Amino acid sequence: MKIGLIGFSTRNYIPYIEYYENIFKSNNISYECIFWDRFNNDNTKKKSNEYTIHVVCKPGMNKLRKIFPMYKFKMELERIIEKEQYTHLVVLTTVPGVLIWKKLLAGFKNKYILDIRDYSYEKYSWYRKIVEQLIANSYFTAISSNGFKAFLPESDKIVTCHNIGCDFPEVKEVIDLKNKEKITIGFVGGIRYFEENCKLINIFANRPKYQLAYIGRKNLDCDLEGYCKKNNIKNIIFKGEFKNEDKPEIYKEIDFINAIYGNTSLEVTTALPNRLYDGVLFKKPIVATKGTYLGEVVKKYEIGIIINESDNDIIAVVENYLNKFNVKKFNENCNKFLMEVNNEQEKYIEALNLFVSNV
Repeated sequence: MKIGLIGFSTRNYIPYIEYYENIFKSNNISYECIFWDRFNNDNTKKKSNEYTIHVVCKPGMNKLRKIFPMYKFKMELERIIEKEQYTHLVVLTTVPGVLIWKKLLAGFKNKYILDIRDYSYEKYSWYRKIVEQLIANSYFTAISSNGFKAFLPESDKIVTCHNIGCDFPEVKEVIDLKNKEKITIGFVGGIRYFEENCKLINIFANRPKYQLAYIGRKNLDCDLEGYCKKNNIKNIIFKGEFKNEDKPEIYKEIDFINAIYGNTSLEVTTALPNRLYDGVLFKKPIVATKGTYLGEVVKKYEIGIIINESDNDIIAVVENYLNKFNVKKFNENCNKFLMEVNNEQEKYIEALNLFVSNV
């Protein structure tokens, strides 16, 4: 018996994969991971129990140009599945699931987990129908945000698995922001959402008290650094790609987490990003957009600021939050949210253990 874990990116962008690996290891289950390096063309490489498929398909590429790389990834993925003779699969995100949906339904009915981490192409009816079939024929389907129920079918097979990694212990000390002379608002992760971040940059541009930081690999269509140079904006810093283990040091230099994605599509209005969990683990308040599920969570647990991007008084909102910042209350709110997350994670782990017991 052997499980294949199918990712749609490299390990660094899939922190939640550890939940699966930890359970498999503790139960002596044989498994292999299949990752996609979308930034380099090369032959498929295998190291230890990890395959990496190398086909360039960069975020921000023209959709038509993605068709051939997607097809190459699909063919290589199916080749590996056949070669390794996996008995069970874990499919991380819907796109690889849709790419190999016929194989999943024909050979792995009730022998795979579908793990949904974002909204992708569900606006197309044919895509939604395939996802519906994949959910119905899965052993169970994990979702990282209850906001996804807005576009997914009702199913008793759906459980919640949050995007919270296993690597970092919870930070106990909360920095008092009330009297800080310099405030850094940091965007940590793949740099995208160009228009939304340009608006934010313009609001805080060259204000001595504020600094914006963008840390991560940028999408092709999100040249914020070029925008800042063109407009002579000096109080913005840019750092490139980082490793997941670098996060504790990165967040030591950040006061607010930038989680502004706009509110114009289900892709952004329904998701709960990694930054939410970074915020409650590293005890940093989050800046989120009104009209999103993330905004609802931030408001419910009082773990940050909700802004309307069309408002002209965003700085006044931030200043008001800073003036009223209560270290003890913020810490309690973070812990309350983490308790709710842990309760849902326990139900997910229970489902995962049942899956393993049937392998």
